[in-house]
Amino acid sequence: MLLTLAFIAPVLIVLYGTLAYPENFPTPLKDLAMGIQTFSGVASLGLLPLGAYVYGMFSSVFTAAKTYPVRFNRQRREVCYVDSKTHRVLIVPWESVVAWVANSQGVTSYGATRQYTLGMGLEDEEQDKVQFLLLPQPSDAHSLGMWTSIRNFMEDGQLVDVPNPMLKALGLIPTGDRLKPYEGLHTFEIEREDARAMGSLDEEGGEDLTPEQRREYGFAEKSRWPLRRWYIGRVLTFWKMPYILAEWAHRKGRPVLPDQVQAWSQPLPPEQWAKPSAALVKANQLVKNAMDKKGATFVEACKAAGLH
Repeated sequence: MLLTLAFIAPVLIVLYGTLAYPENFPTPLKDLAMGIQTFSGVASLGLLPLGAYVYGMFSSVFTAAKTYPVRFNRQRREVCYVDSKTHRVLIVPWESVVAWVANSQGVTSYGATRQYTLGMGLEDEEQDKVQFLLLPQPSDAHSLGMWTSIRNFMEDGQLVDVPNPMLKALGLIPTGDRLKPYEGLHTFEIEREDARAMGSLDEEGGEDLTPEQRREYGFAEKSRWPLRRWYIGRVLTFWKMPYILAEWAHRKGRPVLPDQVQAWSQPLPPEQWAKPSAALVKANQLVKNAMDKKGATFVEACKAAGLH
C-alpha cells in the first residue's frame, strides 16, 4: 500500500492530467517527480506502523525459537515443562494437572471484546509453587477443544487424521506436500494448483471437450481468471517472499530439548507403561456414559459425574 501510494498513485494522477488537461501539465516529467516526492513524504508516515508490524512478526519467530514445547507422555502418564530462561525441567504426573477455561470481557472504543484462555497448572513440589500455562484461544469452544484433544491423546492414544469425507468421495486424497503441517515454499505450488483447479483448467476427463460438451456433461466452464487473480495477488505481495519467510520461520523451529527430556521422551516397552488410577478410570467411564447414552456435553457430563 505504501509503495502504491508513493509511486503508482502519482503516475496515475499525472497520466490522467496529461491526457485530460494537457494545458495544466506542460512538463509532465517534472510534475511526476514533484508528485512522487510529495506522495513519498505522505507514505513515509506509514513506516512506523509498518515497522512495528514487521518487528512483531519477527520477534514472535525468535520468541518461539527459544520456547520449549510442553510435552505429554502417554506411556509414562507424565507432563514435561522446560523453563525457557533457566532451562529447568519440571516433570509432573498427568493426573495432578489442573486445567480450566477462563474468559474476560472489556470495553474499547470499538465496542465490547472478550478474551478466552485455556489454563493449566503444574504443581512443582520441589520449589513449592505451581507453574501456570496460559494459552489464549479464540473462543470457549476452542479452549475446550484444545483440552479435549490433550485428554484424548493421554487417555485413548494418538488419533490418526482421516481425510475430509468430501475430498475422499471425490478421490482427492492429500499426498506429498499437501500433508505438510506448515506453510512454506511448497504452499506456493499448492495454491497455484488450486487456482488452476478453480478455473477447471486441469479437470480430468474434460480437457478435450468443447464448451458445449462441457455444459452438456456437467463440467464447469473453463476460466483463466482464478489463476490470473492469483498471479496478480502474488505480484502485489512480492511473489515468493511471504512463502520464503514462512519457510524460514518453520526452520527456525524450537530449541533442542535437554538430554533429560530426550531420554524421558523415548518409548517404553508396553509392560512398563504406566496405568491410570482406579479413580480416574471410574471418572472417565461416568463421563463417557453420560455423553454416549444421555447425549450430554463434556461439561454437563463432568458436572453429572461430580467433577469440577
